[in-house]
Amino acid sequence: MVGTITESWSFEDLVELSGYRNVVSTNYPPTALVHDGASDERIVTNGVAAYYVSQRDLPLHEADRARQLLERLHDLGDWASGEIVERHRRDEERLASGYHDLKPRLTVHQMFVRRYVKAHPGASIDEIAVGTSLQVSEVQALTAELCGHGILVAIGQRETRYELSASEVARYREFDNDRSAATTP
Repeated sequence: MVGTITESWSFEDLVELSGYRNVVSTNYPPTALVHDGASDERIVTNGVAAYYVSQRDLPLHEADRARQLLERLHDLGDWASGEIVERHRRDEERLASGYHDLKPRLTVHQMFVRRYVKAHPGASIDEIAVGTSLQVSEVQALTAELCGHGILVAIGQRETRYELSASEVARYREFDNDRSAATTP
């Protein structure tokens, strides 16, 4: 049962105060209506959801309160809050696991080279340069960096050619398996 409304929080304020990254844009952001009743409720009127969050167990500190409100909006089924909360959880997991230390982030041009080599194993510097529209000198530097990161390996004796390293091939295989398992009924 919804009690008396004691606070109203806009979605933008919740995200900003929570310190979470805003990863959504929406024409109709949710509003958290804090009330003095016993439970959280979602009431839909004319296709528009209103989110009533009980003040029970809400922290007093503003940032903690905003985080808790986003969590509870997510629990009530709000899509935008869910995206932000889940993105924050994923980012925290990656930070705790050392994810960013394991695989360096690639620049745009490094990504172009990696994608080209994935699609064309055994490609030469000249072929990669033509296929990615990059200068040969830049491709030489990029392939050296990617080999140093363990993403590409140089093969061939007369002319150096490149392919994905075994660990990259395994990573793509694992990714493809996960994706196909998710789409299989």
